[in-house]
Amino acid sequence: MALTPGSGDDPGTAVVDRAASALRGYTDHGWTASSQRILQSVLAATRRSRPVRAHDGAGVFHVSDQVVTSHLQAAVDAVDGVQATHVRLDLDGDLLTSLLVTVAVRYPEPVHPLAESVRRAAYETVRSVLGADAPPLPAARIDVHIGDVDERPA
Repeated sequence: MALTPGSGDDPGTAVVDRAASALRGYTDHGWTASSQRILQSVLAATRRSRPVRAHDGAGVFHVSDQVVTSHLQAAVDAVDGVQATHVRLDLDGDLLTSLLVTVAVRYPEPVHPLAESVRRAAYETVRSVLGADAPPLPAARIDVHIGDVDERPA
């Protein structure tokens, strides 16, 4: 064995080597059933969510921050050359006060126009999800952070 000093001719070492080789080739088929149960449990787990104030013609209502975040991620991912990697909502109570959208962009795309497209998509999505009558979120309060640059696929 590589971790023990000596020539490796010891009969005990040969047994351990054979056992290690056999274990490397063994697949515990019970794991596949367990992994599915674990995955289902994780997906069913409740997540803490914060209410975000929204407003439409019928009045004020609240939307989960997770709903707002998932809509924002989908809208940003729809911008060509951009992929959302993180969305953070800043709230004052239940009022959305600012956004931070972190994205990965493709090289050598010009970054400023992409960031402006992301900001516009985020602004329109917030108005769509929270309603046109909701307290406005100025575009200047939507920060776009370029967190990664990926090479264009060949």
